[in-house]
Amino acid sequence: ALALLPLLPAQSASALFGLGGGPSVEVVSKMPVCQGRARVQDYVVVRYTGRYADGRIFDDRYAQRPLVYQLGSFYLPGVDAALAGACVGTKLQVKWPSSPALRRPEDAAVLPPGSPIEMELELVTIKYSLFGETMRDPSNSFFFTPGPVTLNSAFDTRGHPSGRPPEVKQDNPFALNPTEDSIISNAQGVLKPILGKGFGIPEPTQPAEPELLGSRTGKDG
Repeated sequence: ALALLPLLPAQSASALFGLGGGPSVEVVSKMPVCQGRARVQDYVVVRYTGRYADGRIFDDRYAQRPLVYQLGSFYLPGVDAALAGACVGTKLQVKWPSSPALRRPEDAAVLPPGSPIEMELELVTIKYSLFGETMRDPSNSFFFTPGPVTLNSAFDTRGHPSGRPPEVKQDNPFALNPTEDSIISNAQGVLKPILGKGFGIPEPTQPAEPELLGSRTGKDG
């Protein structure tokens, strides 16, 4: 369905992504090949600018240098739904006919509900390594900020965690139960190549031993 988004008129985020009520989402551009798709719990790297309908900016902290945050915890409802399932390199325009009520009172004081707003978003990349760091130590201040991104939080290049406990899915080959095999690892701790038998890659062959001159003819010269 996402492959058809550029051919469709703007629709609500709920219609496009199966989530409850939200803004209209337009795919401005996307890469010809999807090299990574954002999922809930991923740490996404995004650039964005938030504007009122008249062009005034209410948030451009991450217009140039990108924000790193765990998908599912953005301060403005509808943004996570728009990014969920999007491919790296996708640019979106998200519009709210009436700005939603924000969860935090300090954010609502800056952006009160009721005004038409829009946000330009670019999914720059996905930092898969930060999910692993979350599993090891979510309080590590080298990798993570003390709290989630808000409309009032200072610019920070570290990852903004959601604060929710990880939900490891079995369909994620990089997150396994101790006895579960995947395409890259196994219970014995032996690494396996991602591609191998069954993927059209020929098995390595032993090099032929050099043949001595005259060994088959019985002649020395």
